Amino acid sequence: MDLTRSEKGSSAKKAELSLTPMIDVVFLLLIFFMVGMKFKELDRKLETDLPKAGEPPEKQDEMPPSEIWVIIKNAGTARNPSPKVIIDQRPFTDWDSVYNTLARLSKGPGAKQDPVIVAPDGNALQGWVMKILDHLNQLKFRNINFKQ
Repeated sequence: MDLTRSEKGSSAKKAELSLTPMIDVVFLLLIFFMVGMKFKELDRKLETDLPKAGEPPEKQDEMPPSEIWVIIKNAGTARNPSPKVIIDQRPFTDWDSVYNTLARLSKGPGAKQDPVIVAPDGNALQGWVMKILDHLNQLKFRNINFKQ
């Protein structure tokens, strides 16, 4: 597109608009939306393991599942952190005791379907939470939740 401007006594100058930046932006938007649509398609294909809604218990003597609480705290200082794991109100400071206690709890009837609530403290390290989740996974607990 040419723009011309003429004045008395001056020669006409031609000014051109460059469309290259606009075309670049259009191509970037096109790529952005193509990639975004691909992610939406992948999100629809993700498999989830959601609990199935069942019938309520008809017998009064059927107990609802008991919860296992695993609280993770930092018992040390910022420079020297040390974990303190509380399982059903019993504190532990070493990982072998934590694993043995979870293994004992997993042997109860229907214990692997009982909800396990992991409640990390704000000062708990991420590695400690992952270690607890590894223990629960090794012991085949299936109903693991986080405290909100």
